[in-house]
Amino acid sequence: MTLPTKIGNGPPEEKWSYDPTCGFQLTGISTDVGIRLNTITLPVTVDPKKTALIIVDMQNYFLSTAMGAKRGPGHDAEDVLLSAVIPAARKAGIQIIHLTWGIAVHELPSLPPLLLRSFEFSEIPSNTSNFDVSAPVSKYGFDREVKLSHGIGEDLGKVKLPDGRTIQAGRMLMRGTWNMALHDRLQTNFDESQSSPLPDVRFHKCRISGLWGGKGPCLDYLKEKGIKTLLFSGVNTDQCVLASLQDACNMGYDTILIKDACGTDSPDYARQMVEYNCRKSWGFVSDSQALVDGVSRMK
Repeated sequence: MTLPTKIGNGPPEEKWSYDPTCGFQLTGISTDVGIRLNTITLPVTVDPKKTALIIVDMQNYFLSTAMGAKRGPGHDAEDVLLSAVIPAARKAGIQIIHLTWGIAVHELPSLPPLLLRSFEFSEIPSNTSNFDVSAPVSKYGFDREVKLSHGIGEDLGKVKLPDGRTIQAGRMLMRGTWNMALHDRLQTNFDESQSSPLPDVRFHKCRISGLWGGKGPCLDYLKEKGIKTLLFSGVNTDQCVLASLQDACNMGYDTILIKDACGTDSPDYARQMVEYNCRKSWGFVSDSQALVDGVSRMK
C-alpha cells in the first residue's frame, strides 16, 4: 500500500496530501471528514469548517435592470448561486461571504487614478463615427476612450425599479447606497440567513481585489475563523473575481473557482484564460454540480 504524498513545507496542518486515487486532500484533513469535490484535473477534499464561499460584487450597480443591465452571464451566475451553490454551502456548513464594492468617504482621496479611469471612462468601437480621429486605435478594435457622465462617488440620481417605483440610486460605488446593495434575490437570501445558525457575512472593498494589501476586515475574519479554503464566485470572472482569487492564492489560501457561479461580459477568451490558469497555477476549477454532489456524499 502506497502512503499519500505530503505536499508543503509548513506544519502538518498546513500540508496537502496527494493520492493517485483520491487526488488532493487540502488543509491537512482526512477524507472521512471532508467534501470530495471533483475539479477539471483531480478531485480535492476540503474541510467544510475551514472553507468559505466568496461571492464577489453581485450588486445592483452591476446587475440591476434599473442601472441599465441586460440579462447576461452575471445573471446566469446568480441563478446558479441561488439554485445550487448557496444551498449546498449551507447544507455543508460552509461560511458564505459577500465581498463587494462599498467605498467609504474617507477612502475616496486615496483611490488611484487607474481605478478611477476604469469606472469613469468607456471604450467605444473603432468603427464608431463619433470619435476623435487623432486618438490611438488598438489592434482589438476598441480603446477609443470617452469620459462618462458619472464617476466614483458622484450621485447617480433617481432610477426606476422593475415594479415601477422610483428611488435614489445614491453615490456611485459608495457604501450604504442602493446601487451597492446586493442584487435582488441575493439581498433577500442574505437577509434571511441572518437568523440562521451560520449567518452570511459581508465585507466591503475599495479596489478591484477585495483582498489587496494583505490586511483588512475580511482577512482578519478568515484568520479568526481558521478558514483555509476559498470557493470563488461572482462577477466579473476576469476582473474582481480573479484579482481577489490571485491575492488569496499568493497569501497561501487554497483557492477553487466555481466556474458556472461566475460571470463576465468580457470577450470569451478572457474567461477561458482565467479557467485555464486557475486549473493549476492559481488553484483548481470546479462547478456547481460538483459541489452539490460532493456535499451529498458527506458522511
